[in-house]
Order: sequence, then structure tokens, then C-alpha cells
Amino acid sequence: MKQELTYTTDPASAIKSAKHQLFAGYGAMLLGYITEVVKDRLTAERYLVDIFSGLKPEDLNIILAEGNNTYCSLLQHVRKKLASFINTVNDCSLNPQDPLIAGNRFIDLMNKEEQFVFCSVHYYGKTIAGIAAELNKPEADVKQILKQSFTIIRNNRK
Repeated sequence: MKQELTYTTDPASAIKSAKHQLFAGYGAMLLGYITEVVKDRLTAERYLVDIFSGLKPEDLNIILAEGNNTYCSLLQHVRKKLASFINTVNDCSLNPQDPLIAGNRFIDLMNKEEQFVFCSVHYYGKTIAGIAAELNKPEADVKQILKQSFTIIRNNRK
């Protein structure tokens, strides 16, 4: 049963209410999608919060337009927001021992260790434990390096 979402173009409380209704109705499904893309629950939650916090009235008009499937519109919006992340993953080297990246502006901002950890997790599907063993570092250090990689991507997207 699809609940009716309401949205008016004027007051800030209506925008906040529309965001809340969208989050309540579709947040869990979008979190599942984002988690599959970024492969980390905490990072996915951060992206989800950023996406809903960043919804503008124009975005809401498109998402809630008459005749549009709300979930599909939201998913399309999420994909646009995750494009920088997806493009970064696609630019990773095919050899995890050689963290040279094909000129990606986000990867270029990372040091070699951040590049290696990011690509190992998100391109090669390695576990944090496996990377920690490979780098001879504690898992907490590898998690911190991965968080730094996401921070670089998140802070430098436009």
C-alpha cells in the first residue's frame, strides 16, 4: 500500500515534512541499495543522511511529480549522488599491488595507502581483515584509512 506523499512549494516545514515522509517510506530500501554499492554500512548511512539532507525543493518537485514512481525517482537521485563514488571505483587499477589509478580526481587526492585500501575493498572485494594482514596493520588502522578515503571523496564531490 503506497502512502500519499504531500508537498507544497512554500514553507520550510512542508519541505522538512516531505523529506521525513520520503525517508520513512523509502529510507530502508535506499540504504540497502547504497550499502551494496559502497560495501560499508556506516558509509552507506552517511551517504543516505547526506542525500536526504541535501534534497532541495527542485529535487522534491521532480521526485514527487504526478505520474512519477517515487522510489524510481529517488533511486535515480541517489545514483546521481553516488556517481563520483562509482566512477572512482571504476578507475582503480586491475592489479591491487600497483595502486596506480587512471587519472581519477578523487583517487589523485589520496595517498598510495588510501588508494590501495579503497580499491582493495571496493574494486577487489577484499575484507578489512585480509587487507590488514596484507599490510601488516591492525584492522582498526585499515578501517581508519578507508574512512579517510571516503572523506576525500565526499568532501571533494561537486
